[in-house]
Amino acid sequence: MLRRIAPAAALALGLGLAGGMASAAPAPADSGSASSSLTGATPDNIAGLLNYCVEVEYLSYDEGNPPLDGLIAKYHSVNQTGGSMDYAIGTAGFINHASDRFDVKSLPVDGRKAVCQSAVKAAQPLL
Repeated sequence: MLRRIAPAAALALGLGLAGGMASAAPAPADSGSASSSLTGATPDNIAGLLNYCVEVEYLSYDEGNPPLDGLIAKYHSVNQTGGSMDYAIGTAGFINHASDRFDVKSLPVDGRKAVCQSAVKAAQPLL
């Protein structure tokens, strides 16, 4: 698991993810479809978000790792020479919506857990 986070952490440090870059909250994950808050997120961003969710224990390893590993394998989100910026952004707890960036950590804990559940559901059709 540390192998996945190391390239992403290096990318995230280079991003300068300041709180001012995050946008206002989108509709909560439980309003409408399960993946409504992830509309427009790339597979790499969803994979990074799954990594974040497992790391902070909003998802169990058994629940979050199978779709995470599947997305990484299919979309090459993490490799030996670098990785995807969207993956790094997701690992830092952010969702990219086209030109907007949403900070999942701005939600209450129940909302964060709901977004993590949505990420699992959003990953399924991408595998």
